[in-house]
Amino acid sequence: MLRIFRLLEDGNWHTLEELATKTEIGLDELTKHCQEAHQKGLVDYNPKTAKIRLGHNLTSALLQLKTQNQKQTLWERKGAGTTIIPTGKGFQLQGLQIQNQTENDLKIEFTYNTKPKEIIISKA
Repeated sequence: MLRIFRLLEDGNWHTLEELATKTEIGLDELTKHCQEAHQKGLVDYNPKTAKIRLGHNLTSALLQLKTQNQKQTLWERKGAGTTIIPTGKGFQLQGLQIQNQTENDLKIEFTYNTKPKEIIISKA
């Protein structure tokens, strides 16, 4: 699992085929590992798309560990969270105003170890 977590460390979604190729783990075995890790809350796993990424809690914990291992505080107000922004509404994060200018409610998951500077959300 450690090899899988290292590949997921970037926080992006990855396909199981990609991970199977990079880790040389069979697709069936990898799928089983991903399902177990998802049940334990370590990863987000979508069986319909066969994609996986690190879970929010694990991402936050890794960020804190990485900062502690570097023996320096990058910013005293580290954070992580989840929020839902209704269409046309907004909220403030560490003095940064975030607005939802889309036609849909948005679920935002975030982690940061430096002061956020800008976040723009709009329809593609």
